[in-house]
Amino acid sequence: MKTRFDKAKISGICVSVPEHKICIDDELESVFSNDIKTLKRMKKVIGLKTRYICDENTCVSDLGKHAANTLLQGLNIDKNSLDVLIVVTQSPDFFMPSTACYLHQLLNLSSKTIAFDLGQACAGYLYGLFVAHSLIQSGLGKILLICGDTLSKFIHPKNMNLAPIFGDGVSATLIEKTDFNEAFFELGSDGKYFDKLIIPKGAMRIPKADIFNDDSLMQTEEFRQLESLYMDGANIFNMALECEPKSFKEILEFSKVDEKDIAFHLFHQSNVYLVDCIKEELKLNDDKVPNFIMEKYANLSACSLPALLCELDTPKEFKASLSAFGAGLSWGSAVLNFKDLYTKDILIYTKEK
Repeated sequence: MKTRFDKAKISGICVSVPEHKICIDDELESVFSNDIKTLKRMKKVIGLKTRYICDENTCVSDLGKHAANTLLQGLNIDKNSLDVLIVVTQSPDFFMPSTACYLHQLLNLSSKTIAFDLGQACAGYLYGLFVAHSLIQSGLGKILLICGDTLSKFIHPKNMNLAPIFGDGVSATLIEKTDFNEAFFELGSDGKYFDKLIIPKGAMRIPKADIFNDDSLMQTEEFRQLESLYMDGANIFNMALECEPKSFKEILEFSKVDEKDIAFHLFHQSNVYLVDCIKEELKLNDDKVPNFIMEKYANLSACSLPALLCELDTPKEFKASLSAFGAGLSWGSAVLNFKDLYTKDILIYTKEK
């Protein structure tokens, strides 16, 4: 699916991560069972160094509130002027109500500001931007988009294959109506591969109640795994390597934008080696493809692209391509124009006392 918009602009972005910082080198014994070769391989290939993890009482809404308040204050935005609050997450605070409605009251928004969730993972920022641009194209004025996850809550802390890969973080982005600003999107989904990145148990297809009645299962490794995140890493890598370059080529062709006019090509920060492979396949210049979020924050799911935009030293006006791939399977690319983008260095959330 390809589409073009011309009425919206991204005014600002802030990202919040929790205060608990973990260094992979400190996990040699506790997570890697003193397997130094595996630790070094993951550091080199995936690009891991540090990550930030929520405690049991910190959720998407907490980080989202922190990022949103900082963003709105920085841009001097009246909260009553917001038309829509969208939260994109796969780790909601509650099954019911939506995290957006819960965050709505935390932010003390007007009852005229509607709120809803989108269930997307690593490609979620592009899906959220697509929905926000669609709503503004239809006549609305201001959209607050919250994107991110606390996926560490779905991973056993001693799971060597997954725990070091995912960090927690949530972004806030303000999208506003403007006279003219072109934005191009290319999005895709393929549900045949839904089980390649999945949390098998816990929702209504296989509810927790189905296994809670069997006390013997409570102690098994299988129980913990079925309640936790599962990722078929090899298949995900191969499909990302197939889909992201194809999506990138299609969005450039559709937008009719010359690659030379694009300042940055931003790819979802899931794996340093994967981003390097995509860059080489597309024959892109190194200085246009930043690839450092994994080392500092690990895989931030839907928050990785806004984290890149916050960490980059960007000019006053620039074009950027954004590409991501994740659970669903879902993927997408966009070519966007930025002008006077407000950002701050990534924020560290400290609990209110």
